[in-house]
Amino acid sequence: MSDQTLSLISDALATVSDPELHRPLPDLGMVEEVHFVDGTAKLKILLTISGCPMRDRLQKDINEAVLKVPQVSSVEIEFGVMNETQRDNVKKLLRGGREKFIPFAQPDSLTRVWGISSGKGGVGKSSVTVNLAAALSERGFKVGVLDADVYGHSIPRLFGIEGQRPTAIDQTFIPVEVRGIKVVSIEMFKPDRADPVAYRGPLLHRV
Repeated sequence: MSDQTLSLISDALATVSDPELHRPLPDLGMVEEVHFVDGTAKLKILLTISGCPMRDRLQKDINEAVLKVPQVSSVEIEFGVMNETQRDNVKKLLRGGREKFIPFAQPDSLTRVWGISSGKGGVGKSSVTVNLAAALSERGFKVGVLDADVYGHSIPRLFGIEGQRPTAIDQTFIPVEVRGIKVVSIEMFKPDRADPVAYRGPLLHRV
C-alpha cells in the first residue's frame, strides 16, 4: 500500500507546474524526496533560487494536488535550493538540450521581433507597445515585451507591475508575466524607479 501511495503522490506532483517555468516539477528536477508516513506525505522540493518569489504559490499548489490522494491526510514540505549543476540541468531543459543560442535568430524561427522606437520622447512609444502586445496576446499569439528604454522606462507602470522583478537563474532571466504577456524592463533592475541609470557612453550604446 505504501509503494502504491508513493506512486500516487508522485503522479500528483507531476500535475504541478512551476508558475514561472511552466514545466512539471519532476521534469525540472525539483522533487528531491517523497516519503509517506502514517498518512503524511513528506516532501523535499528544490527551488531554483533562494528567496524564490513563487514559494508560497508552489506550496499551495503542491498541497492541493497531493491532498487529493485518498490515503494522504496531511502534507509536510521542506524547501531546499538547487546547486549549480541542478540549475544547469534546468537551463538545458528549457533550451531543449541545445547549447545557448538566440532562438528568434534561427532561420526556421516563427518568432517575429518588432522594434518600437523614436528619436523623440513623449510621443507614445510605450503606449503603442503595450496596446500592440495586448492585441496580439488576445489573438492567441505568445508575446514578450523587452523595455530597453534607458530614459523613460514606463512599460511596468502601464502594465500595472511596478515593483516586480524577473527571477534570475544564474545568467538566465525568467520574465514577469501579466495577462499572458512576458515583460522585462530596465526599470526592474533598479533599486527604485526614481534612481538614475548611470551608464557611460560605450555601455549606453551597447544597451
